[in-house]
Amino acid sequence: MVNYFKKTKIAFEDRLVRIVLWGSLPATIIALAFLLTSELSIYLRILLIFFVFVSVLYTAFIVRQQVIFQLRTSTNLVEAMIASDYSLRANNRDIEGALADFNDLLNGLADRLFEQSLITREQQILLTKITDQIDVAIVAIDHNKTISLMNPAAEALFRQRFDGLEGWPAKTLGLHAVVEEALGSGVRKVTEFEINQTKRKVYVRTDNYFASGKEQVLIFITDIQNLLREEERQAWQKLLRVLSHEINNSLAPIASISETLNQEVQNHLAPNEQHAYLHATLGEGLGVISERAHSLNHFIQDYRQLTHLPLPTKTLFEAREFFQKVSQLFEKSRIELPTDDLMLFADSEQLQQAFVNLFKNAEEANLAKDPDASVIILDWFTLSNMVYIDVIDRGEGINNEDNIFVPFYTTKNHGSGIGLTLSRQIALNHGGDLTLENHISESSGRISGAKATLVLPMASNP
Repeated sequence: MVNYFKKTKIAFEDRLVRIVLWGSLPATIIALAFLLTSELSIYLRILLIFFVFVSVLYTAFIVRQQVIFQLRTSTNLVEAMIASDYSLRANNRDIEGALADFNDLLNGLADRLFEQSLITREQQILLTKITDQIDVAIVAIDHNKTISLMNPAAEALFRQRFDGLEGWPAKTLGLHAVVEEALGSGVRKVTEFEINQTKRKVYVRTDNYFASGKEQVLIFITDIQNLLREEERQAWQKLLRVLSHEINNSLAPIASISETLNQEVQNHLAPNEQHAYLHATLGEGLGVISERAHSLNHFIQDYRQLTHLPLPTKTLFEAREFFQKVSQLFEKSRIELPTDDLMLFADSEQLQQAFVNLFKNAEEANLAKDPDASVIILDWFTLSNMVYIDVIDRGEGINNEDNIFVPFYTTKNHGSGIGLTLSRQIALNHGGDLTLENHISESSGRISGAKATLVLPMASNP
């Protein structure tokens, strides 16, 4: 059944027009009655009646237009403020009373919102600069357990850009377990993450916050691997200082006495038949003592490089030209360089020493697998103000990844175990790092050699 008595909503401006018309109705009726009973001519009366109707309707129209104009002006001003545009202002010229007070209120609101917006933007810029500069990786996870924010330190840690991970689930970075634990009681612990097939010691701390009334998770990851390496390096340095001091104190007299005795044997013990055996035995034994003393001294001197490595003197130079010069030292290998170029800000002499060690290891790995061919692939890319330089060989890969950076450890017959340790120390002194891992072939998914990655700060942000 149709409700014919249902009320219909009337626009505010139309309601005002009705009020104007109803208010002018008595005066209009009186004017019409006066005109109809007057002795004026019929044409003049019709003209006056028409003028009365036109005046009333025009007045109602003007009232309606003025109300609509003011309402739409105020609406546009409020919509602009909602859209964060605080440049518009209500015009109070030739206006007094309640409408002027209302416009002043709107203008004051716009000024206040502009100030708040400016303060908010400045705080956001400050917060962005802080999160960009600190070396703590920060990852924000929203209520859907997807990645909503990553600072440059997090991009550098996971070696992935935020642009490619925004909206992806937290398990993409291996953080799903941390998120589940954070939603319960929070996380504050030292743990080990496998990042890019490399295990790293990190300190994880979480905090919760709310956005649009929904709980979000902030994950702070501090890479303590470098701190542990620095502590380990300092421990080795202290040990090496003690060892070198004690061993040198013993080696010097041993070498001197053995050489003196050997000379006495040569001068006073003639090699006749009676003394032939004694002559040979003493000479051989003293020669071995002298040779081992000098060898051990050389061994100690090599390791002294770790404790006396000077701070880098950085300069700006082209990477491609630098690696072309280093490649000339390896005639047995073909080193493939990238087609693009970039600028490096580093100590070129120390960096050359590091890459000579890396290229030497890659060449030996290649020749051990195939004595007739050695191809070393060099690649580089930039991420979050850091330069990543990969040295990839085609050898058998790494058998024991736990000890490769331990001083004194080597799998080579004539190796000293100092090359990788020294190369990593050079990288750390530059504010970077050095990692070594098995290289996985994209086509077969199997180990196809080893990949050493040396990380340096970019030239634009040394």
